[in-house]
Amino acid sequence: MNTVTEMELEPRIARADREDGDPSGDPRPIGEIANDIWRKAETLIRQEMKLGITDAQERLDVMRGEVEERVEQLKLEVGAKCAGGAVLFVGVQAVVAALILGLSNLVEPWIAASIIGALFVVGGVLLLGRRAAALRPVKPRELLPTRALKSTKKDIQSIEEAIK
Repeated sequence: MNTVTEMELEPRIARADREDGDPSGDPRPIGEIANDIWRKAETLIRQEMKLGITDAQERLDVMRGEVEERVEQLKLEVGAKCAGGAVLFVGVQAVVAALILGLSNLVEPWIAASIIGALFVVGGVLLLGRRAAALRPVKPRELLPTRALKSTKKDIQSIEEAIK
């Protein structure tokens, strides 16, 4: 028949408190534990920084590809618009001349030319203003390393929970 000693019946934590005063069961000194925590936190921070840099680099690569694609589209669009603009310019000059000649029957020729010129200037400004508003600039928020931020938030939550 086995006999159980009083020591075996006593809870482990109570024995640890009595034996070395450390209820965690870790025999290392507090300074060594703190250094270990510091090294692990430093490693974690370095890994998070690497993840952030990698995430930012991937986002930049994606954006670079998008920008290159947009540049190619703009080249084609500019070429087509230049050719169309040259033909249109000649046609508009003929129409403007006809308008000035027609209006000069009612008012002095210089007043007719000024009125028609002002109308075309206003139309051109409106067209240029619309096209400039259509170009979308890159937003700084698109460059944020979102994966690294999420991972860092999770790490902070884990550390906060471990401290509690």
